[in-house]
Amino acid sequence: MSSLAQSEIKTNQGFLFTPQYAYHTPGSDLKDRFNAFSALGLGVDYKFKNNFSIGVNYEWLFGNNVKNTSPFSSITSTSGQVIDQNGDFSIIRLNMKGNLATLNLGYLINLPSDEPNSGLLIQVGSGFMQHRIDILSSQVTIPQVNEDYEYGYDRLTYGLVTSQYIGYQYLVEKNRYHFRLGVAFNQGFTQGRRTWDFNTNTSGLDKRLDTSVALKASIIVPVYTKSAKTEKFFID
Repeated sequence: MSSLAQSEIKTNQGFLFTPQYAYHTPGSDLKDRFNAFSALGLGVDYKFKNNFSIGVNYEWLFGNNVKNTSPFSSITSTSGQVIDQNGDFSIIRLNMKGNLATLNLGYLINLPSDEPNSGLLIQVGSGFMQHRIDILSSQVTIPQVNEDYEYGYDRLTYGLVTSQYIGYQYLVEKNRYHFRLGVAFNQGFTQGRRTWDFNTNTSGLDKRLDTSVALKASIIVPVYTKSAKTEKFFID
């Protein structure tokens, strides 16, 4: 009993919570609307003793690099400025906002082979992608781009997304620091959801392919499920 009390307990299954940061480089139709953007997220995976895993992942997308910086051509002056109701040039800031959520299946290839929770992690998933242009302006002096009118300019888009991830997972019980580093490839089969685009004076229901490549860094917080049949005891 004394040697067991001093032992290091290793289990190869349990819940893995992964707060994360990602840097997305857009491609396909997405790159025509936004430059590179960031994401903060959280993943929850359950890793089985056979190294397969299932989990969910959520990312909140954000950035200030909207590529089309003049989406208000229908309400601008000849100088390209929006004039507010007081006759002054207005200041409008455009940001990118969005969400990315997936259900994932994964497999861990142990590297080194004697560490059951570390190695090359491969995941595939499918879920939901949404993005829009967030318009920041004075609601008092620029009513033409606020409240319901904003919907004609924000280019809300969402739809199905597929995702693939490959990276290295470091999770060793004797070390308090656990992490993942990897690359995710996302393909969004999306569609514009606003009936009319006020700027182009055309339908906003266009079908799109929104892709991105994301560099991801995650911290792992493990919560092991303990079972006498699946645990291995290493006696010091």
